[in-house]
Amino acid sequence: MLRVESRRPGSLGHRIVASGIIRPVQSVAQQRRTQPRGRQGFSLVELLIVIAIIGALAALLMPALRGTRIQARRTACAARLKQIGVGLQSYLNGSRERFPWASYMPSVGPAPLDREQPIYLAEVLLPEVGGEATVFACPNDESGRARPAPNAGRSYFESERSSYEYRVQFGGRTVRDVVNGFGRFGNRIVAENAIWILRDYDNFHGPGGQPGARRYLYLDGHVTDFEN
Repeated sequence: MLRVESRRPGSLGHRIVASGIIRPVQSVAQQRRTQPRGRQGFSLVELLIVIAIIGALAALLMPALRGTRIQARRTACAARLKQIGVGLQSYLNGSRERFPWASYMPSVGPAPLDREQPIYLAEVLLPEVGGEATVFACPNDESGRARPAPNAGRSYFESERSSYEYRVQFGGRTVRDVVNGFGRFGNRIVAENAIWILRDYDNFHGPGGQPGARRYLYLDGHVTDFEN
């Protein structure tokens, strides 16, 4: 098909096509002015809306993330108590089921033992847990805790080499003696799953009285939040 165009440089000119229709031809400058421009970016209002949405999402997610972190630490604490329980059972198997002697607060003194040097339970059980000292550290037992001298600002793991309080009155006694002793005290049969042997030294996981604030290891090896 024949196409004939006639223009003058810089002028509008005309385009003649075979159909006989004469169409004006735009200059390059006119074409640039008439072409739609793309978006240059977000407006201020749009940016403020996006920021507000992000802030709202963060406010919704932060409590959930914090709750997940707390639960993870409590779970880690329970896992370590169970591991100590396995180590304690191994110790009992080799000691004719007699509980180890240990001091209540070794950093302060040997009590209730009648000796000059204290006994750290963590040192006694360390071979039974594969030599992993961190097993005795609760993730929430952190430095800066309000404690009296000489342990002000120190974690229990730092001062006692363990975050967990041991029932020192069991030292030297057999499992049977302990169970029967509880039965005589209350004139009833007490099961091993009702007698705790270790627990957090303090309320590491929440305010006192709140469920889950303190974790307990029982004689049968299970871990729970409550003292039976």
